[in-house]
Amino acid sequence: MENSYSPMQDQREFKEVLFERLNNFFKDNQLSRKANWEMKLKVSLALLWWLGGYLLLFILELNYGQFFLLYIFMGLGQIFMFLNIAHDANHNAISHKRVVNQTLSYVLDACGISSYMWRVMHNKGHHSVMNIHGEDEGIFAHGIFRFSPFAPWKKMHRYQHIYVFFMYWITTMDFLFVKDLEYLLFKNNKHVQETKIPTREYVIIIGSKIFYLFYMIALPVFILGFSVWQVLLVFVVTHFIMGMIAAWIIQIAHLLDINQFPQTKDEYDFVDHIFATTTDYATRSRIANVICGGLNHHVVHHLFPHVAHTHYPPLTKIVKETAVEFGVNYRENPTMYQAVTHHLKLLKKLGEPV
Repeated sequence: MENSYSPMQDQREFKEVLFERLNNFFKDNQLSRKANWEMKLKVSLALLWWLGGYLLLFILELNYGQFFLLYIFMGLGQIFMFLNIAHDANHNAISHKRVVNQTLSYVLDACGISSYMWRVMHNKGHHSVMNIHGEDEGIFAHGIFRFSPFAPWKKMHRYQHIYVFFMYWITTMDFLFVKDLEYLLFKNNKHVQETKIPTREYVIIIGSKIFYLFYMIALPVFILGFSVWQVLLVFVVTHFIMGMIAAWIIQIAHLLDINQFPQTKDEYDFVDHIFATTTDYATRSRIANVICGGLNHHVVHHLFPHVAHTHYPPLTKIVKETAVEFGVNYRENPTMYQAVTHHLKLLKKLGEPV
């Protein structure tokens, strides 16, 4: 892999100045680190989009074509909610009150994906071990993809830069039907093996998935009179769209040919590890800032995961300026297209026989 980050950049003064400036941003502007007006507006609009879209399915008299389109619109509200509410809530970034974050995190469970398992696998199994094979849950792909130079190679990986365009469609379906249950029942990951899962979480995880399938599939069939196959079709299409959006937004910050893939978390300290394995993208795009839930400002997200993502744009500016001042290699892809290109280059490179 390209050596784009050197341990010589481990400058104590840089880190001290960086955190001082980031902390002073809130102090000098008398701002809370949690939800500002923009975040509160996002939360309100996301919930309205999801719940309002769902209710309209039953309030309006729709033919199948109209139902199909409105169902997809409601699904887009779900993925917007995942990125802009659930992610922050699971990092306790929306409110100083844990009960508020906990309550808002349940929007994930309401859509069939376990917020509890997300906290275990994302907060423990990603944020301290980015891009480390066997540690980072984000690069575990059932062997379908080879995301790390230290992962076993299979013949099919020669084509992973091609079939990625088809396999990413199933991202949310994977969480809904496979990942959560796999970790819950088989505990086939070191992070979940080290966690004692409360009995109530078994009930919540399995019960929420049944509830989700009930209101997403069964209710439209029973109440609106559409056939099972008609509702299943729009359900699958909606999740394909949701999955593709989520996968591309999430994958193109860490899994790039210009990032590093440490063998252990001892190779770098906390800050060096972030700069070595993470590249921002489209940070100046208003559209990306609205849609991505701060994941395009990924360096700041890892530095300050407990801060509401609507604060990220000015914080990223501080990171950029401080990195330039101290000669630290901060990386950013100006557009999402460039980030996708680097992701595909990584897949092609890692798909070559070893």
